[in-house]
Amino acid sequence: MKITETIQVHSSMNSLDWEGVYTGILPCADCEGIKTRVKLSKDLTYLIETEYLGKSSEAQQERGTFSWNRSGNTIILNIQNKNATPSFYKVAENQLIQLDLKGNPITGDLSDKYTLKKKSR
Repeated sequence: MKITETIQVHSSMNSLDWEGVYTGILPCADCEGIKTRVKLSKDLTYLIETEYLGKSSEAQQERGTFSWNRSGNTIILNIQNKNATPSFYKVAENQLIQLDLKGNPITGDLSDKYTLKKKSR
């Protein structure tokens, strides 16, 4: 008799409660910060709102879909604006960590400032 083992790989995608709203103020090169709100839905859609503090009091909105990377630990926002680069976020326990334009961790003095915290319900 042969015993078949199923090994389930744990990832952010299947192990964390990632659906919800994440907020924070991200660094900005020419403003006080980027007030950011990202809503992720189970149907793989997102809503992102950004406001450039000290420049504009009007928030910009972008809606679209997102996908998971092969490892299931990073989401890629499929940005609708053809000139924009897709946004990458590592999904961790109750937080999204913005990654660079190639999907790599941001390094340097401000690296810990690229985190959005999940709002409690």
